[in-house]
Amino acid sequence: MTTSSMDGARNDEETAQQQVLMMLAGKWVAGILNVVARLGVADLLTGGPRTTADLAAATETHAPTLYRLLRAAASVGVFAEREDGRFELTPKADYLRSDVPGTLRYLAYFYGETTVWNSWGSAIDSVRTGEPIGPKLRGGKTWFQYLEQDVPEFATAFHNAMSELNENRAPKIAASFDFGRFATITDLGGGQGRLLSAILQRYPQTRGVLFDIPTAIETAPAVLAAHGVTDRVELVRGSFFESVPSGADAYLLKAIMHDWPDAECIGVLKRIRAAIDSDKDARVLIIDGVIPEGNEPHYSKLMDIAMLVTDGGRERTGAEWASLLAHAGFELAEIHPTTPPHGIVEGRPVQ
Repeated sequence: MTTSSMDGARNDEETAQQQVLMMLAGKWVAGILNVVARLGVADLLTGGPRTTADLAAATETHAPTLYRLLRAAASVGVFAEREDGRFELTPKADYLRSDVPGTLRYLAYFYGETTVWNSWGSAIDSVRTGEPIGPKLRGGKTWFQYLEQDVPEFATAFHNAMSELNENRAPKIAASFDFGRFATITDLGGGQGRLLSAILQRYPQTRGVLFDIPTAIETAPAVLAAHGVTDRVELVRGSFFESVPSGADAYLLKAIMHDWPDAECIGVLKRIRAAIDSDKDARVLIIDGVIPEGNEPHYSKLMDIAMLVTDGGRERTGAEWASLLAHAGFELAEIHPTTPPHGIVEGRPVQ
């Protein structure tokens, strides 16, 4: 081996080592962004660059330490330090503002919640047992019981995060699939109804049923009114773990199924199958992550482990979605592309 090839091999080895080191530092980056989000620094920079001393006064923090935090954030492209020492926004930092479409501020805030953060410290136990650690850290409470009863601050951040993501993605999802072929769509676990509203706005002949637990849809009327679809939506309160409204042409489940293990998902799908009228060519539409095969980097592959450790849910491949549907009396019709990282898994009843 020549000297130049030896140097090249050594450089490749050092590059790979540095890349792994940056991967290991991923939790540090997430922690930094969590603090930045909680302090609202990006919002404070919307008027232009500001000094650390100015930002520290506005956030009631220790100026020298805040500088270290912002310097670290700038090193990964979130904020930029100018030659005069002031910090300014960057395209990445914009997504930590509260006032931009698709903001990730509330998600970054929420990811710092103690049980979410600490679940990763016991990830090895989940891999050994196949069971989540999150419920143990929450004293046996369900995810939503814990949020509402124990950490209302993070419950607000979580709901804001889901609302903002849905507001940004909903029109794109509505435009990516022909929802207009259905006369009535029931959105199961649809929360405030942002996705259903976007679909009904695009397809004025379609009507909707918004189905969720009472606390989840209590603010839905304002959202439906803002989108001008109130007169075409029926609000129904309930749990899809108990029953499902009958008679719809399509049943929509967005970012629901990945929360649960297979047994619970099959139970929900069986209730949907039982609710479908025998004379209707109805569909179940699951909008969720679809893990690609091979070594392709994909957000859903990482989210899969997050769901495992925090609450026992999972992301699924196309083949796994097909199997899940088959166990509940459906067959996979097609998987349609939509806004990443989701796909639209279309299932049709087996007669």
